[in-house]
Formats: sequence, structure tokens, C-alpha cells
Amino acid sequence: LVELGESAFFKCNNLKHVVIPESVDVIERWVFHGCNRLETVEIRHDPEYVGPWIVNKSCTIRCYKGSKMDAYCDEYELKREYIGAESVVNE
Repeated sequence: LVELGESAFFKCNNLKHVVIPESVDVIERWVFHGCNRLETVEIRHDPEYVGPWIVNKSCTIRCYKGSKMDAYCDEYELKREYIGAESVVNE
């Protein structure tokens, strides 16, 4: 799996936790947007491209502090939890 296309899981209410494999280089916009039960998306690497609004604001992105995904959370004002840390920031 190298790409998650635009709106791939849009409004999929059966998702609760997702881990994006390191093989994924592209995450298009709105991939998990509208997934109202989605609590966390874990991204342990920096994909080459991440489109706007991949998740709802209620979802927490799990990533490494200082990563591109950390900056993405700042840009879109998303909650994040640092991998290897206990605290959630930007709530």
C-alpha cells in the first residue's frame, strides 16, 4: 500500500483506531474525514504528501514530536499524541 486516495474512508463509521503503514507515501485529502467514531490515526513516519483535512477535529493524530505530522497538526489545529509520551497536546 503506497497511497490512500482522496476520501478513501470518507464517513466510514466502523473505524475506531488506524495505523498507517510506513509504505504509504501519499495520504490524499479527506481520507478519514467524516469518520465520526475514529479516535486515533497513528503515523510513525513522514509521508511525502499529506492532503488537507485527513481527519475530523475530534480525532487524535499519534506521531513523533518534531515530525512533519506534528507540524501538520499545528497547521490544521488537530489534536495529537506523541508516540512514546503520555500527554495529548492541542486539545
